[in-house]
Amino acid sequence: MLQVTVTGLLENPELVILVGLLMRAGLAWQRELSWYEYRTLHGLKRMLFPTLDRVEPMGFGLFVTEKGGRTDGEYIVTASNSVREVVSGLRSEGGSLHLLSSIKRRSSGRGDTLSRAHVVFTHEGEQTEVYLFANDDGSTDVYTHKEASVTRPNDHLEGAYEDGVTPDRITSALE
Repeated sequence: MLQVTVTGLLENPELVILVGLLMRAGLAWQRELSWYEYRTLHGLKRMLFPTLDRVEPMGFGLFVTEKGGRTDGEYIVTASNSVREVVSGLRSEGGSLHLLSSIKRRSSGRGDTLSRAHVVFTHEGEQTEVYLFANDDGSTDVYTHKEASVTRPNDHLEGAYEDGVTPDRITSALE
């Protein structure tokens, strides 16, 4: 399915432009969300996406992306703060709430198996996605990866990503 999507975009450059414009509009919209709006919409994704993934598994993480526990290459740290406090710190360093992504599911941990929040940092045609899992003790497990920005649809869908990337802005937010 992913190959069909990428091939369709490559064969129809006007679709690449349209998807790019739609993604830019979506990114601008999600930056303006309040925590309460985001939490509600992300909560709906947490309920809906696993069901969609079971009904129509795409094989490339359109709805749910499987991750490991703390042994996963994207795991960077357990913050002692709550998810909301970690999100607030990340936003103060220039990150924005991120709805335009799959839900992440981890196989092991001390709390949620589905990601509780996502924050994205954009830079030079790339993005660093930070996603958070709430733990039973009130702490938050933080995971990251860097990939091509969603405003570059072909590269985003087809490209590789770097596990566990922690730009200074993210490190500062977690201190």
